[in-house]
Amino acid sequence: MKVGVSSLTVYDGDLLKGLELVENLNVEYFEISTEYPNNNLDVELLKSFNLKYSIHAPTTDINLASLNKTIQRASISEIEKSIKMANELDADIVVVHPGGFSFLGEPCERKILNRSRKSLEICRDYGKEYGVTPVVENMPNNEGFIYRDVYSLNDLLNELEMDMALDTGHAFTNGFKEEELYFDIVKHVHLSDNFGDRDLHLPLGKGKIDFERIVTKFKEKSYDGIFILEINDKNMIVDNMEYLSRFL
Repeated sequence: MKVGVSSLTVYDGDLLKGLELVENLNVEYFEISTEYPNNNLDVELLKSFNLKYSIHAPTTDINLASLNKTIQRASISEIEKSIKMANELDADIVVVHPGGFSFLGEPCERKILNRSRKSLEICRDYGKEYGVTPVVENMPNNEGFIYRDVYSLNDLLNELEMDMALDTGHAFTNGFKEEELYFDIVKHVHLSDNFGDRDLHLPLGKGKIDFERIVTKFKEKSYDGIFILEINDKNMIVDNMEYLSRFL
């Protein structure tokens, strides 16, 4: 199985140092979050590293479900930029958030969900044009997020003929158990630990999630995607990769 590290794990103001760290640890896969200031990266520089990439599209100030059409269009445009970058890096995957409720938006839930759906369709089609797969991530149990329910997201993505990025930590904050977290449409997985109440991005084994059960299930189902460590401690990368190797 494939194991990688998120740029969110190693970034401390200098992405270049993070890239060097991960490469020196002999990590093969690296997920780049294209949040500012990493929204205009030097693709040729990235190609100079001995790494294979996935992209996490920006989430700050982005809302694919916005009822404001200008914001919706701008959000789609940012996803499209990430898809283009993925194409240039020969990366197959771009992780996308489905959006959320704007301020005072909850009475318009149906419209918001419809906006998200339409935006995701556009991103899906744009990805096909560039040979890149946008995968939609399930959200943590935070007020304002839509698609916190992995089953609802699974239903939507099956209808749209899209794939899922399963975030195990997010799912756990919404009460989903390890045995409930496999879906055929999962093409990408984020791994981090917590205690079930908040999305803490702890190193694996520091919370209450049973990753052996999750990884073993995916292995039984011949999952061929990447497991991305999205933890908050770069000093735990090696320990966590060794931890995972016991189940892979």
